[in-house]
Amino acid sequence: MRDDALLPEDVGDAVFWRSMRTARRRELAGLVDSLHSGTLSRREFFQRAAGLGISLVAAQSLPGAFAPRAVAAVPQRGGVLKAAFSADPAGFDPVRGPSGMSHVVIEQVYSTLMALDPDAKPYPELAESSKASDDGLAYTFILRKGVRFHNGDELTAEDVKFTFDRLRAPNSGYSYGAQVETIKSVDVVDRHTVRFRLTKRTGPFLIYMAFPGSSIVPKKLVESGHDLNAKPVGTGPFRFVSYEPRSAIKFERNPEYFESGKPSFDGMEYRIISDITALTNALLSGVVNFSNEIPPKDFAKVKASPDLTALTLEGSRYNWLLPNNFREPFNNPKVRQAVSLALDRKALVEGAFFGLATPILGGVVPKWNWGYADAQFVPPSGDREKAKALVAEAGYPNGFETTLTLPSSFPNIMAMGPIVQANLAKAGIRAKLGTMEIPRYWDEVWSTSKFDITMMYWLSPLADPDDFVTNNYHCGMAINVQKYCSSAMDNLLEQAKTAPTPDARKGFYRKMQELSMQEMPIVPLVNGWLLIAHSTKLKNYRPMRTGFLKTLKDAWFEG
Repeated sequence: MRDDALLPEDVGDAVFWRSMRTARRRELAGLVDSLHSGTLSRREFFQRAAGLGISLVAAQSLPGAFAPRAVAAVPQRGGVLKAAFSADPAGFDPVRGPSGMSHVVIEQVYSTLMALDPDAKPYPELAESSKASDDGLAYTFILRKGVRFHNGDELTAEDVKFTFDRLRAPNSGYSYGAQVETIKSVDVVDRHTVRFRLTKRTGPFLIYMAFPGSSIVPKKLVESGHDLNAKPVGTGPFRFVSYEPRSAIKFERNPEYFESGKPSFDGMEYRIISDITALTNALLSGVVNFSNEIPPKDFAKVKASPDLTALTLEGSRYNWLLPNNFREPFNNPKVRQAVSLALDRKALVEGAFFGLATPILGGVVPKWNWGYADAQFVPPSGDREKAKALVAEAGYPNGFETTLTLPSSFPNIMAMGPIVQANLAKAGIRAKLGTMEIPRYWDEVWSTSKFDITMMYWLSPLADPDDFVTNNYHCGMAINVQKYCSSAMDNLLEQAKTAPTPDARKGFYRKMQELSMQEMPIVPLVNGWLLIAHSTKLKNYRPMRTGFLKTLKDAWFEG
Protein backbone atom coordinates (compact mmCIF):
# COMPACT_ATOMS: atom_id res chain seq x y z
CA MET A 1 0.00 0.00 0.00
CA ARG A 2 1.31 3.48 -0.87
CA ASP A 3 1.85 5.82 2.06
CA ASP A 4 -0.46 8.48 0.63
CA ALA A 5 -3.28 5.92 0.74
CA LEU A 6 -2.93 6.09 4.52
CA LEU A 7 -3.54 9.81 4.65
CA PRO A 8 -7.20 10.84 4.32
CA GLU A 9 -7.68 14.31 5.77
CA ASP A 10 -9.26 13.09 8.97
CA VAL A 11 -6.60 10.51 9.87
CA GLY A 12 -5.13 11.04 13.33
CA ASP A 13 -1.41 11.37 14.05
CA ALA A 14 -1.30 8.18 16.11
CA VAL A 15 -3.02 6.14 13.39
CA PHE A 16 -0.58 7.37 10.77
CA TRP A 17 2.54 6.69 12.77
CA ARG A 18 1.36 3.23 13.87
CA SER A 19 0.79 2.33 10.23
CA MET A 20 4.49 2.50 9.48
CA ARG A 21 7.25 0.03 10.31
CA THR A 22 9.23 1.01 13.41
CA ALA A 23 12.58 1.67 11.68
CA ARG A 24 10.93 3.69 8.92
CA ARG A 25 8.85 5.59 11.44
CA ARG A 26 11.98 6.57 13.38
CA GLU A 27 13.72 7.75 10.22
CA LEU A 28 10.72 9.80 9.10
CA ALA A 29 10.32 11.32 12.57
CA GLY A 30 13.98 12.33 12.40
CA LEU A 31 13.34 14.09 9.10
CA VAL A 32 10.43 16.01 10.63
CA ASP A 33 12.60 17.03 13.60
CA SER A 34 15.37 18.18 11.24
CA LEU A 35 12.84 20.18 9.25
CA HIS A 36 11.62 21.91 12.40
CA SER A 37 15.13 22.61 13.69
CA GLY A 38 16.15 24.18 10.41
CA THR A 39 18.91 21.66 9.68
CA LEU A 40 16.91 20.39 6.70
CA SER A 41 15.33 22.56 4.02
CA ARG A 42 11.85 21.82 2.64
CA ARG A 43 13.44 20.68 -0.60
CA GLU A 44 15.82 18.32 1.20
CA PHE A 45 12.93 17.07 3.34
CA PHE A 46 10.88 16.12 0.27
CA GLN A 47 13.90 14.49 -1.41
CA ARG A 48 14.69 12.33 1.60
CA ALA A 49 11.04 11.48 2.19
CA ALA A 50 10.92 10.29 -1.43
CA GLY A 51 13.91 8.08 -0.64
CA LEU A 52 11.71 6.39 1.97
CA GLY A 53 9.06 5.71 -0.68
CA ILE A 54 6.76 8.54 0.44
CA SER A 55 5.09 10.53 -2.34
CA LEU A 56 5.07 14.32 -2.51
CA VAL A 57 1.35 14.39 -1.61
CA ALA A 58 1.96 12.16 1.39
CA ALA A 59 4.97 14.18 2.54
CA GLN A 60 3.01 17.42 2.38
CA SER A 61 0.25 15.80 4.45
CA LEU A 62 2.44 14.35 7.20
CA PRO A 63 0.92 14.96 10.65
CA GLY A 64 2.74 17.85 12.29
CA ALA A 65 5.36 18.28 9.56
CA PHE A 66 4.17 21.71 8.44
CA ALA A 67 1.94 22.63 11.36
CA PRO A 68 2.72 25.87 13.21
CA ARG A 69 5.15 25.27 16.06
CA ALA A 70 6.54 27.27 18.90
CA VAL A 71 9.17 29.68 17.64
CA ALA A 72 12.50 27.90 17.64
CA ALA A 73 15.62 29.49 19.05
CA VAL A 74 17.31 31.63 16.43
CA PRO A 75 20.98 30.80 15.74
CA GLN A 76 23.32 33.59 16.78
CA ARG A 77 26.49 34.44 14.89
CA GLY A 78 29.82 34.95 16.57
CA GLY A 79 32.19 33.56 19.12
CA VAL A 80 35.00 31.03 18.95
CA LEU A 81 34.46 27.45 20.06
CA LYS A 82 37.54 26.33 21.98
CA ALA A 83 37.69 22.56 22.38
CA ALA A 84 40.19 20.60 24.45
CA PHE A 85 41.77 17.33 23.29
CA SER A 86 44.51 15.19 24.81
CA ALA A 87 46.48 14.18 21.70
CA ASP A 88 47.84 15.61 18.48
CA PRO A 89 46.47 14.58 15.10
CA ALA A 90 48.53 12.29 12.88
CA GLY A 91 47.79 14.17 9.67
CA PHE A 92 45.19 16.22 7.80
CA ASP A 93 45.14 14.52 4.39
CA PRO A 94 42.14 12.13 4.31
CA VAL A 95 44.27 9.40 2.76
CA ARG A 96 46.94 9.72 5.46
CA GLY A 97 45.10 10.59 8.68
CA PRO A 98 44.77 7.27 10.56
CA SER A 99 43.59 8.44 13.97
CA GLY A 100 40.38 9.74 15.48
CA MET A 101 42.11 13.03 16.30
CA SER A 102 42.93 13.48 12.60
CA HIS A 103 39.33 12.79 11.72
CA VAL A 104 37.85 15.45 14.00
CA VAL A 105 39.96 17.97 12.09
CA ILE A 106 39.22 16.50 8.67
CA GLU A 107 35.44 16.56 9.22
CA GLN A 108 35.51 20.32 9.85
CA VAL A 109 37.63 21.22 6.82
CA TYR A 110 36.31 18.77 4.24
CA SER A 111 32.91 17.39 3.24
CA THR A 112 31.74 13.97 2.09
CA LEU A 113 29.14 12.72 -0.37
CA MET A 114 27.03 11.52 2.55
CA ALA A 115 27.01 12.55 6.21
CA LEU A 116 25.78 10.91 9.40
CA ASP A 117 23.14 12.26 11.74
CA PRO A 118 23.59 11.97 15.54
CA ASP A 119 22.24 8.41 15.43
CA ALA A 120 24.73 7.50 12.68
CA LYS A 121 22.13 7.33 9.90
CA PRO A 122 23.40 8.53 6.48
CA TYR A 123 21.96 11.49 4.58
CA PRO A 124 23.21 13.41 1.50
CA GLU A 125 25.84 16.10 2.10
CA LEU A 126 27.83 17.04 -1.02
CA ALA A 127 25.40 14.85 -2.90
CA GLU A 128 21.90 16.17 -3.52
CA SER A 129 20.71 12.61 -3.97
CA SER A 130 21.91 9.04 -4.36
CA LYS A 131 20.37 6.10 -6.17
CA ALA A 132 21.33 2.43 -6.04
CA SER A 133 20.76 -0.02 -8.87
CA ASP A 134 18.38 -2.92 -8.27
CA ASP A 135 21.28 -5.37 -7.98
CA GLY A 136 23.17 -3.13 -5.54
CA LEU A 137 26.23 -2.99 -7.82
CA ALA A 138 26.00 0.66 -8.84
CA TYR A 139 25.38 3.93 -7.00
CA THR A 140 24.75 7.22 -8.78
CA PHE A 141 25.24 10.53 -6.96
CA ILE A 142 23.94 13.89 -8.14
CA LEU A 143 26.19 16.60 -6.69
CA ARG A 144 25.19 19.97 -5.28
CA LYS A 145 25.89 22.76 -7.74
CA GLY A 146 27.94 25.83 -6.90
CA VAL A 147 29.96 24.24 -4.08
CA ARG A 148 33.50 25.60 -3.90
CA PHE A 149 36.68 24.43 -2.21
CA HIS A 150 38.37 26.85 0.16
CA ASN A 151 40.84 27.83 -2.59
CA GLY A 152 37.97 28.86 -4.90
CA ASP A 153 37.90 25.81 -7.19
CA GLU A 154 34.40 24.55 -7.99
CA LEU A 155 33.52 21.02 -6.85
CA THR A 156 32.79 18.69 -9.78
CA ALA A 157 32.43 14.97 -10.40
CA GLU A 158 36.10 14.94 -11.46
CA ASP A 159 37.09 15.75 -7.88
CA VAL A 160 35.00 12.84 -6.60
CA LYS A 161 36.56 10.41 -9.06
CA PHE A 162 40.06 11.70 -8.27
CA THR A 163 39.46 11.33 -4.53
CA PHE A 164 38.42 7.69 -4.67
CA ASP A 165 40.96 6.69 -7.30
CA ARG A 166 43.57 8.17 -4.96
CA LEU A 167 42.26 6.18 -1.98
CA ARG A 168 42.19 2.98 -4.06
CA ALA A 169 45.68 3.35 -5.51
CA PRO A 170 47.87 0.29 -4.71
CA ASN A 171 50.44 2.27 -2.72
CA SER A 172 48.12 4.83 -1.16
CA GLY A 173 48.74 3.57 2.37
CA TYR A 174 45.09 4.24 3.19
CA SER A 175 44.34 2.71 6.58
CA TYR A 176 40.68 2.01 5.82
CA GLY A 177 41.06 0.01 2.64
CA ALA A 178 38.13 -2.25 3.56
CA GLN A 179 35.80 0.65 2.83
CA VAL A 180 36.89 1.07 -0.78
CA GLU A 181 37.93 -2.47 -1.75
CA THR A 182 34.62 -3.29 -3.48
CA ILE A 183 34.75 -0.19 -5.70
CA LYS A 184 35.39 -1.39 -9.25
CA SER A 185 35.35 2.02 -10.88
CA VAL A 186 34.28 5.61 -10.36
CA ASP A 187 32.87 7.12 -13.55
CA VAL A 188 32.12 10.75 -14.37
CA VAL A 189 28.69 10.86 -16.01
CA ASP A 190 28.63 14.64 -16.34
CA ARG A 191 29.96 17.65 -14.43
CA HIS A 192 27.68 17.03 -11.44
CA THR A 193 26.94 13.30 -11.70
CA VAL A 194 29.21 10.46 -10.66
CA ARG A 195 28.60 6.71 -10.70
CA PHE A 196 30.32 4.10 -8.54
CA ARG A 197 30.42 0.53 -9.86
CA LEU A 198 31.02 -2.20 -7.28
CA THR A 199 32.43 -5.69 -7.57
CA LYS A 200 29.86 -6.99 -5.09
CA ARG A 201 26.89 -5.78 -3.08
CA THR A 202 28.17 -3.69 -0.17
CA GLY A 203 25.64 -3.21 2.63
CA PRO A 204 27.33 -0.25 4.37
CA PHE A 205 28.38 1.54 1.16
CA LEU A 206 26.44 4.77 1.79
CA ILE A 207 27.76 4.86 5.33
CA TYR A 208 31.31 4.47 4.00
CA MET A 209 30.66 7.57 1.91
CA ALA A 210 30.22 9.51 5.16
CA PHE A 211 33.59 8.50 6.66
CA PRO A 212 36.16 11.32 7.08
CA GLY A 213 38.61 9.33 4.95
CA SER A 214 36.10 9.59 2.09
CA SER A 215 36.28 13.39 2.19
CA ILE A 216 36.41 14.92 -1.26
CA VAL A 217 39.71 16.66 -2.11
CA PRO A 218 40.40 19.24 -4.86
CA LYS A 219 41.89 17.46 -7.87
CA LYS A 220 43.64 20.42 -9.50
CA LEU A 221 45.23 21.59 -6.26
CA VAL A 222 46.56 18.15 -5.29
CA GLU A 223 47.86 17.49 -8.80
CA SER A 224 49.73 20.80 -8.62
CA GLY A 225 51.77 19.39 -5.72
CA HIS A 226 49.92 20.96 -2.78
CA ASP A 227 50.44 19.04 0.46
CA LEU A 228 47.06 18.50 2.14
CA ASN A 229 48.83 17.04 5.14
CA ALA A 230 50.43 20.41 5.80
CA LYS A 231 47.48 22.60 4.82
CA PRO A 232 44.14 20.85 4.27
CA VAL A 233 41.74 22.40 1.75
CA GLY A 234 38.17 21.18 1.45
CA THR A 235 34.57 22.38 1.18
CA GLY A 236 33.72 22.07 4.88
CA PRO A 237 32.21 24.58 7.31
CA PHE A 238 35.62 25.77 8.55
CA ARG A 239 38.85 26.70 6.82
CA PHE A 240 42.17 25.55 8.24
CA VAL A 241 44.33 28.37 9.60
CA SER A 242 47.27 26.85 11.48
CA TYR A 243 48.62 23.96 13.50
CA GLU A 244 51.19 24.21 16.26
CA PRO A 245 52.13 20.70 17.49
CA ARG A 246 51.29 20.02 21.14
CA SER A 247 49.52 23.36 21.32
CA ALA A 248 46.58 24.17 19.03
CA ILE A 249 44.82 23.81 15.69
CA LYS A 250 42.97 26.91 14.51
CA PHE A 251 40.09 27.28 12.04
CA GLU A 252 38.07 30.17 10.66
CA ARG A 253 34.49 30.24 9.44
CA ASN A 254 33.98 29.36 5.78
CA PRO A 255 31.68 32.18 4.54
CA GLU A 256 31.04 30.25 1.31
CA TYR A 257 29.83 27.07 3.03
CA PHE A 258 27.05 25.43 1.04
CA GLU A 259 24.65 25.18 4.01
CA SER A 260 23.32 28.71 4.09
CA GLY A 261 23.86 30.56 7.38
CA LYS A 262 26.18 27.94 8.83
CA PRO A 263 28.38 27.67 10.75
CA SER A 264 27.51 30.19 13.44
CA PHE A 265 30.94 30.39 15.08
CA ASP A 266 33.49 32.87 13.74
CA GLY A 267 36.12 30.23 14.29
CA MET A 268 37.24 27.22 16.28
CA GLU A 269 40.36 26.27 18.18
CA TYR A 270 41.34 22.75 19.14
CA ARG A 271 43.64 23.04 22.16
CA ILE A 272 46.01 20.10 22.69
CA ILE A 273 46.29 19.51 26.45
CA SER A 274 48.03 16.21 27.12
CA ASP A 275 47.86 16.54 30.90
CA ILE A 276 44.35 15.39 31.77
CA THR A 277 44.16 17.39 35.00
CA ALA A 278 45.15 20.52 33.08
CA LEU A 279 42.45 19.69 30.51
CA THR A 280 39.81 19.60 33.24
CA ASN A 281 41.07 22.83 34.80
CA ALA A 282 41.00 24.56 31.41
CA LEU A 283 37.34 23.63 31.05
CA LEU A 284 36.38 24.62 34.59
CA SER A 285 38.15 27.98 34.32
CA GLY A 286 36.67 28.84 30.92
CA VAL A 287 39.97 28.73 29.00
CA VAL A 288 38.16 26.24 26.76
CA ASN A 289 34.41 25.88 26.39
CA PHE A 290 34.04 22.34 25.02
CA SER A 291 35.52 18.87 25.33
CA ASN A 292 34.39 15.33 24.66
CA GLU A 293 37.44 13.92 26.42
CA ILE A 294 36.62 14.67 30.04
CA PRO A 295 38.79 12.43 32.23
CA PRO A 296 36.54 9.96 34.07
CA LYS A 297 38.16 10.90 37.38
CA ASP A 298 37.00 14.49 36.95
CA PHE A 299 33.56 14.01 35.48
CA ALA A 300 31.69 14.44 38.77
CA LYS A 301 33.48 17.74 39.40
CA VAL A 302 32.72 18.97 35.89
CA LYS A 303 29.10 17.92 36.19
CA ALA A 304 28.75 19.96 39.37
CA SER A 305 29.86 23.19 37.70
CA PRO A 306 26.93 25.61 37.18
CA ASP A 307 28.63 27.03 34.08
CA LEU A 308 28.85 23.72 32.26
CA THR A 309 26.47 21.22 30.72
CA ALA A 310 27.71 17.64 31.18
CA LEU A 311 26.58 14.68 29.06
CA THR A 312 27.30 10.96 28.94
CA LEU A 313 26.64 8.71 25.98
CA GLU A 314 27.56 5.09 25.34
CA GLY A 315 29.07 5.32 21.93
CA SER A 316 31.55 3.35 19.93
CA ARG A 317 34.89 3.94 21.63
CA TYR A 318 35.95 0.46 22.59
CA ASN A 319 39.32 -0.22 24.14
CA TRP A 320 41.15 -3.39 23.29
CA LEU A 321 44.38 -5.24 23.89
CA LEU A 322 46.34 -6.53 20.90
CA PRO A 323 48.56 -9.59 21.25
CA ASN A 324 50.90 -9.93 18.27
CA ASN A 325 49.44 -13.02 16.58
CA PHE A 326 52.64 -13.38 14.55
CA ARG A 327 54.93 -13.75 17.57
CA GLU A 328 55.27 -16.63 19.99
CA PRO A 329 53.56 -17.42 22.26
CA PHE A 330 50.66 -15.24 21.03
CA ASN A 331 50.42 -17.21 17.80
CA ASN A 332 48.62 -19.80 19.94
CA PRO A 333 44.86 -19.11 20.41
CA LYS A 334 44.98 -20.72 23.87
CA VAL A 335 47.44 -18.07 25.05
CA ARG A 336 45.28 -15.29 23.59
CA GLN A 337 42.22 -16.74 25.32
CA ALA A 338 44.23 -16.91 28.54
CA VAL A 339 45.03 -13.21 28.25
CA SER A 340 41.34 -12.40 27.89
CA LEU A 341 40.30 -14.61 30.79
CA ALA A 342 43.02 -13.19 33.04
CA LEU A 343 41.60 -9.68 32.88
CA ASP A 344 39.26 -8.20 35.46
CA ARG A 345 37.15 -5.89 33.31
CA LYS A 346 35.09 -4.83 36.31
CA ALA A 347 38.30 -3.50 37.86
CA LEU A 348 39.16 -1.73 34.60
CA VAL A 349 35.78 0.00 34.56
CA GLU A 350 36.07 1.09 38.18
CA GLY A 351 39.82 1.76 38.35
CA ALA A 352 40.47 3.43 34.99
CA PHE A 353 37.02 4.79 34.07
CA PHE A 354 35.47 5.50 37.50
CA GLY A 355 32.44 3.43 36.54
CA LEU A 356 31.85 5.36 33.29
CA ALA A 357 32.34 2.49 30.85
CA THR A 358 30.78 -0.82 29.88
CA PRO A 359 32.83 -4.05 30.17
CA ILE A 360 32.98 -6.01 26.91
CA LEU A 361 32.36 -9.63 27.82
CA GLY A 362 31.73 -10.99 24.32
CA GLY A 363 31.98 -9.58 20.81
CA VAL A 364 33.02 -6.02 20.09
CA VAL A 365 29.76 -4.69 18.62
CA PRO A 366 27.98 -2.77 21.42
CA LYS A 367 24.50 -3.55 22.68
CA TRP A 368 22.93 -0.40 21.22
CA ASN A 369 24.02 -1.39 17.70
CA TRP A 370 21.85 -3.68 15.53
CA GLY A 371 24.81 -6.02 14.96
CA TYR A 372 25.14 -6.87 18.66
CA ALA A 373 25.63 -10.58 19.46
CA ASP A 374 24.26 -11.55 22.86
CA ALA A 375 27.09 -13.97 23.63
CA GLN A 376 29.48 -13.93 26.59
CA PHE A 377 33.00 -15.37 26.71
CA VAL A 378 34.36 -14.00 29.99
CA PRO A 379 32.83 -13.13 33.37
CA PRO A 380 33.15 -9.46 34.43
CA SER A 381 35.96 -10.22 36.87
CA GLY A 382 37.70 -12.77 34.65
CA ASP A 383 38.68 -16.36 35.43
CA ARG A 384 42.26 -16.47 36.66
CA GLU A 385 42.42 -20.25 37.20
CA LYS A 386 41.14 -21.04 33.74
CA ALA A 387 43.64 -18.57 32.31
CA LYS A 388 46.52 -20.26 34.14
CA ALA A 389 45.35 -23.66 32.92
CA LEU A 390 45.29 -22.47 29.29
CA VAL A 391 48.81 -21.03 29.62
CA ALA A 392 49.99 -24.43 30.88
CA GLU A 393 48.14 -26.29 28.10
CA ALA A 394 49.91 -24.07 25.58
CA GLY A 395 53.26 -25.36 26.85
CA TYR A 396 54.14 -22.79 29.52
CA PRO A 397 53.53 -24.46 32.92
CA ASN A 398 55.68 -21.81 34.61
CA GLY A 399 54.23 -18.94 32.63
CA PHE A 400 56.34 -16.66 30.45
CA GLU A 401 57.73 -13.15 30.15
CA THR A 402 56.62 -10.57 27.58
CA THR A 403 56.37 -6.82 27.00
CA LEU A 404 53.39 -4.47 27.06
CA THR A 405 53.97 -1.25 25.07
CA LEU A 406 51.49 1.58 25.56
CA PRO A 407 50.90 4.93 23.81
CA SER A 408 51.43 7.44 26.60
CA SER A 409 49.28 10.12 24.94
CA PHE A 410 46.02 8.33 25.80
CA PRO A 411 45.19 8.74 29.52
CA ASN A 412 42.61 5.95 29.77
CA ILE A 413 45.02 3.44 28.23
CA MET A 414 47.73 4.55 30.61
CA ALA A 415 45.32 4.13 33.53
CA MET A 416 44.44 0.60 32.42
CA GLY A 417 48.06 -0.46 31.87
CA PRO A 418 49.08 -1.26 35.47
CA ILE A 419 45.76 -3.05 36.11
CA VAL A 420 46.24 -5.21 33.02
CA GLN A 421 49.86 -5.88 33.99
CA ALA A 422 48.84 -7.03 37.49
CA ASN A 423 45.99 -9.20 36.12
CA LEU A 424 48.29 -10.93 33.64
CA ALA A 425 50.91 -11.60 36.30
CA LYS A 426 48.39 -13.56 38.36
CA ALA A 427 47.90 -15.88 35.37
CA GLY A 428 51.65 -16.39 34.93
CA ILE A 429 52.09 -13.82 32.15
CA ARG A 430 54.81 -11.48 33.36
CA ALA A 431 54.64 -8.33 31.22
CA LYS A 432 57.24 -5.55 31.34
CA LEU A 433 55.47 -2.22 30.88
CA GLY A 434 56.84 0.36 28.43
CA THR A 435 55.43 3.60 27.03
CA MET A 436 55.95 5.80 23.97
CA GLU A 437 54.47 9.16 22.93
CA ILE A 438 52.33 9.83 19.88
CA PRO A 439 53.35 10.28 17.05
CA ARG A 440 56.52 8.24 17.64
CA TYR A 441 54.33 5.32 18.72
CA TRP A 442 52.51 5.33 15.34
CA ASP A 443 55.81 5.15 13.47
CA GLU A 444 57.80 2.73 15.60
CA VAL A 445 55.22 0.42 17.18
CA TRP A 446 51.84 0.57 15.46
CA SER A 447 52.72 0.77 11.77
CA THR A 448 55.55 -1.76 12.07
CA SER A 449 53.78 -4.24 14.42
CA LYS A 450 56.89 -4.24 16.61
CA PHE A 451 55.29 -5.26 19.88
CA ASP A 452 54.40 -8.31 21.95
CA ILE A 453 51.27 -6.74 23.42
CA THR A 454 49.91 -3.24 22.96
CA MET A 455 46.64 -1.48 23.70
CA MET A 456 44.53 0.91 21.66
CA TYR A 457 41.00 2.20 21.40
CA TRP A 458 38.79 1.99 18.34
CA LEU A 459 36.46 4.88 17.69
CA SER A 460 33.90 3.58 15.22
CA PRO A 461 33.24 6.59 13.03
CA LEU A 462 30.33 4.99 11.21
CA ALA A 463 28.49 2.74 13.67
CA ASP A 464 27.75 0.12 11.04
CA PRO A 465 28.68 -3.33 12.40
CA ASP A 466 31.20 -3.67 9.58
CA ASP A 467 33.12 -0.71 10.91
CA PHE A 468 33.60 -2.39 14.29
CA VAL A 469 35.13 -5.51 12.81
CA THR A 470 36.42 -5.66 9.21
CA ASN A 471 39.35 -3.28 9.52
CA ASN A 472 40.49 -5.03 12.69
CA TYR A 473 39.81 -8.70 11.95
CA HIS A 474 40.14 -9.10 8.18
CA CYS A 475 43.51 -10.39 6.96
CA GLY A 476 45.68 -7.75 5.32
CA MET A 477 43.84 -4.67 6.55
CA ALA A 478 46.09 -1.76 7.55
CA ILE A 479 44.62 -1.61 11.06
CA ASN A 480 45.07 -5.36 11.57
CA VAL A 481 48.42 -4.63 13.21
CA GLN A 482 48.17 -7.78 15.33
CA LYS A 483 48.74 -9.75 12.06
CA TYR A 484 45.73 -12.05 12.39
CA CYS A 485 44.69 -14.05 9.33
CA SER A 486 41.85 -16.57 9.11
CA SER A 487 40.06 -17.63 5.92
CA ALA A 488 37.00 -18.58 8.00
CA MET A 489 36.88 -15.11 9.54
CA ASP A 490 37.42 -13.41 6.19
CA ASN A 491 34.57 -15.40 4.64
CA LEU A 492 32.16 -14.45 7.42
CA LEU A 493 33.12 -10.80 7.14
CA GLU A 494 32.60 -10.86 3.37
CA GLN A 495 29.21 -12.54 3.72
CA ALA A 496 28.15 -10.06 6.40
CA LYS A 497 29.08 -7.11 4.21
CA THR A 498 27.40 -8.40 1.04
CA ALA A 499 24.24 -10.02 2.44
CA PRO A 500 21.11 -8.46 0.89
CA THR A 501 19.20 -7.60 4.10
CA PRO A 502 20.06 -6.29 7.59
CA ASP A 503 18.70 -9.48 9.17
CA ALA A 504 20.94 -11.63 6.99
CA ARG A 505 23.91 -9.40 7.77
CA LYS A 506 23.20 -9.63 11.50
CA GLY A 507 23.34 -13.42 11.40
CA PHE A 508 26.81 -13.37 9.87
CA TYR A 509 28.04 -10.75 12.35
CA ARG A 510 26.92 -13.00 15.18
CA LYS A 511 28.88 -15.94 13.74
CA MET A 512 31.88 -13.70 13.19
CA GLN A 513 31.85 -12.51 16.80
CA GLU A 514 31.51 -16.07 18.08
CA LEU A 515 34.59 -17.03 16.05
CA SER A 516 36.44 -14.00 17.40
CA MET A 517 35.86 -15.27 20.93
CA GLN A 518 37.27 -18.68 20.04
CA GLU A 519 40.38 -17.37 18.30
CA MET A 520 40.72 -14.13 20.31
CA PRO A 521 43.02 -12.27 17.87
CA ILE A 522 41.99 -9.06 19.65
CA VAL A 523 41.13 -8.95 23.34
CA PRO A 524 38.17 -6.55 23.85
CA LEU A 525 38.30 -4.67 27.16
CA VAL A 526 35.72 -1.95 27.78
CA ASN A 527 33.55 0.48 25.84
CA GLY A 528 34.39 3.86 27.29
CA TRP A 529 31.44 6.24 27.43
CA LEU A 530 31.63 9.59 25.77
CA LEU A 531 32.09 12.16 28.52
CA ILE A 532 31.16 15.55 27.14
CA ALA A 533 30.98 18.97 28.72
CA HIS A 534 30.48 22.41 27.27
CA SER A 535 29.54 25.93 28.23
CA THR A 536 25.87 26.35 29.10
CA LYS A 537 25.82 29.08 26.44
CA LEU A 538 26.36 26.52 23.69
CA LYS A 539 23.00 25.73 22.08
CA ASN A 540 21.73 23.14 19.61
CA TYR A 541 24.73 20.85 19.99
CA ARG A 542 23.76 17.24 19.39
CA PRO A 543 26.40 14.65 20.38
CA MET A 544 27.11 11.76 18.03
CA ARG A 545 27.58 8.17 19.15
CA THR A 546 30.64 8.04 16.93
CA GLY A 547 32.34 10.68 19.05
CA PHE A 548 32.78 12.93 16.05
CA LEU A 549 31.95 16.61 16.01
CA LYS A 550 30.27 17.16 12.65
CA THR A 551 27.16 18.53 14.36
CA LEU A 552 29.07 21.52 15.75
CA LYS A 553 28.26 23.27 12.47
CA ASP A 554 24.62 23.37 13.67
CA ALA A 555 25.39 24.85 17.11
CA TRP A 556 25.81 28.42 18.33
CA PHE A 557 26.57 30.48 21.42
CA GLU A 558 23.70 32.28 23.11
CA GLY A 559 24.12 35.80 24.38
